[in-house]
Amino acid sequence: MNFVVETPQTGFVENEWIGKDLSIGEQVKLHVACGDPRCVMTTLAIDDLPQDTDILRVLVKHNRIDFGEGGMLPCAGVYATVGGTGVVRVGDRVAVG
Repeated sequence: MNFVVETPQTGFVENEWIGKDLSIGEQVKLHVACGDPRCVMTTLAIDDLPQDTDILRVLVKHNRIDFGEGGMLPCAGVYATVGGTGVVRVGDRVAVG
């Protein structure tokens, strides 16, 4: 499942969440495990979205995360594991901590 989280900060703020817990609404608990490495698939045209090769170039230039032996990989978003399930609604508060 994917979530889009609006924050007052700009840039790749999700990098600061790695290793931390997130609460969404009153029940859902997540543990942010790592950044989400991106590949050429992000540049391809999909449905109404046109091809955009700049997407990956921007990530390579501005947001590479060290994956140890995997190297420095361009990332956008994060992967998380579920610690508590529940219902998520549009507008639910997301807390980091």
